[in-house]
Amino acid sequence: MPIDILGSIIFEGTDAVPGWNYIKQYGPAVAVIGGIKYYFGGSSNTWERDLHGKVFLVTGGTAGVGLEVVHDLGIRGAQVVLLVRSTEDSWTVDFVEDMRTRTDNFMIYAEECDLNSLHSVRKFATKWLDNKPPRRIDGVICCASESIPAGKERQFTTDRVEKQIGVNYLAHYHLLTLLSPALKVQPPDRDVRVVIVSCASQGLGQIDENDILWEKRRYPQKQPWQVYGTSKLMLGLFACEIQRRFESFERKDKAACNVRVNIVNPGFMRSPSTRRFVSMGTVWGLLVYLLLYPLFYLFFKSTSQGAQSIFYALYAPVFKESYGGNLVSECKIIEPARKEYGDEELQKHLFDATEKHIATLERNSAIQRKKNEKAAEATGKKTGASDNGKSAQASLAEKSTSPSELDEKLRMLKNSLGVSTASPDPLLRPDQLSDPSSSTKKPSKPSSKTSSRKTSKK
Repeated sequence: MPIDILGSIIFEGTDAVPGWNYIKQYGPAVAVIGGIKYYFGGSSNTWERDLHGKVFLVTGGTAGVGLEVVHDLGIRGAQVVLLVRSTEDSWTVDFVEDMRTRTDNFMIYAEECDLNSLHSVRKFATKWLDNKPPRRIDGVICCASESIPAGKERQFTTDRVEKQIGVNYLAHYHLLTLLSPALKVQPPDRDVRVVIVSCASQGLGQIDENDILWEKRRYPQKQPWQVYGTSKLMLGLFACEIQRRFESFERKDKAACNVRVNIVNPGFMRSPSTRRFVSMGTVWGLLVYLLLYPLFYLFFKSTSQGAQSIFYALYAPVFKESYGGNLVSECKIIEPARKEYGDEELQKHLFDATEKHIATLERNSAIQRKKNEKAAEATGKKTGASDNGKSAQASLAEKSTSPSELDEKLRMLKNSLGVSTASPDPLLRPDQLSDPSSSTKKPSKPSSKTSSRKTSKK
């Protein structure tokens, strides 16, 4: 078909092509738009890797770029463990079943690990580590992210930490440091990769070594991307530091470190987080987002296009041989623009300070949980006593069916009236209420006068 059209143009001229005027008028604009769309779509990963039998943990795998990662891992035969807020949620159950059907892979599971709670993260990690021999783990992919729209007040996690800092940074720090014993002891021939998804907004981050959790600083309600960018920047610096600590770990078999931690910037995407951020969490903002969607479609990547750099960090063989702590963007290793990535002292200080903060937060949360349990227990006792009182009143109103049941009800009635039940005399039932004198006095002997009268009458 294209050859016929070219032949007609060459031998018969452009007038022989139907609709040539429309092609000449709109063709250049369509070509420019197509070129822009192709350019902003970014690079594509071309590497392949067999993942059958390999185990990956994924945070944020139920939406956005994380969903694309889970789908690709499932198609390649990997065992995928989704870390979710709750496994009792019917939506999560349906999601897992749907993903198993789409990928034809039944080895997709969900485990409870709520990143909003450090205690939940610890429970999952403890459960994972409590196994001999150590459970297999080939990779951890941290895709979860919390983005607060502009205009919203400061929001907190269950540990009373600013939510973007708590979910994006603290939770992933806690998860990876707790799982580090399992990562360190994997067989030396196993290619273990940890991928941390960052964002271009880390360029807006501001790290205060004296206030890394943004507790003392005023929350920028109109510019929440500053906090979001800070959380992503700290997450990247943490990746560099934990990679050095993996490298310094001396294995018992004297083998080299086989864990590679890398940071991936997927670029600007049309993800749920972007939509929530742009719409500012309002209906009017969502309407604006829909009106501007053609521009977002043209200049922003889809989640599938954004996931290509993550696939590159997971599948490319170059990372198996190279040192970790790399920043990946557009399916290639790039030099970080932030100078903090070259400051090892800052990274070490941030790592140690965060560890102390988490210890304090967990201790305070444990104390609060204990107080809540005692309060709930006391409330339960009061409720139980009230219920027992109501049931006792109801039983007193019912007709007794046996003498022993009547005795018990009389005892309960006396207790409710404050009458002592310590009397040794038993309570009498109605069938025992005969002449009391007959039961308490002994019969007396007849007098002599009465007997003499009877004798005279005779």
